[in-house]
Amino acid sequence: MQRGTSEKRQQSGPLRGALLAVLVSEREPLSGYRLTTLLERRLGPAWRVTRQSVYGALERLEDDGLVCSTLKPGFGGAGAGQKLYEATEQAVPAVAAWIAGPIGKEPVRRELLARIAMSSPENAPQLLATFEIYERECFAMLRKTSEAEVPLGSWRGLTMHLTRMAVEEGLQADLRWLTTARRWIEDFVAASGARSSR
Repeated sequence: MQRGTSEKRQQSGPLRGALLAVLVSEREPLSGYRLTTLLERRLGPAWRVTRQSVYGALERLEDDGLVCSTLKPGFGGAGAGQKLYEATEQAVPAVAAWIAGPIGKEPVRRELLARIAMSSPENAPQLLATFEIYERECFAMLRKTSEAEVPLGSWRGLTMHLTRMAVEEGLQADLRWLTTARRWIEDFVAASGARSSR
């Protein structure tokens, strides 16, 4: 299996549902670029939404008959135009089923956990460096989450606020976990060094 195919399948769950929900709620044909912008705004900074992942999900949604696309003519009727996507009639029940469906239980930091699980004591410096990078990313996402403007008084505002609140709580938990993990690794390395120097 190719790397790109595997990556697309991993990202398809929440992204696929969120993308379809945006198309249903907007009720008009939208470009992939506009869809990416709307997803970034509604999902918040903790999600890494790329145009490549959006276009991959749109392709699969189109294959499944949940989205259709049309080509908007180029400027002045010349040249290739912009591809626009819209939800089909089957999209509304698909969104309802996605919202009501089971939630995956994967931790957000699954790659970091895999690295820790497969490491050896010799990898402690690299793990600690990775913790530093992840910690900086968490703080950056916390700043973005707190700076994001969330419209109040509407359903969309409420859901955006709840999403950002969940992201903030998760980031705070990750930062607490990082502090503990760093301390445990540093303590282990110090104790191992003390034993070997005797």
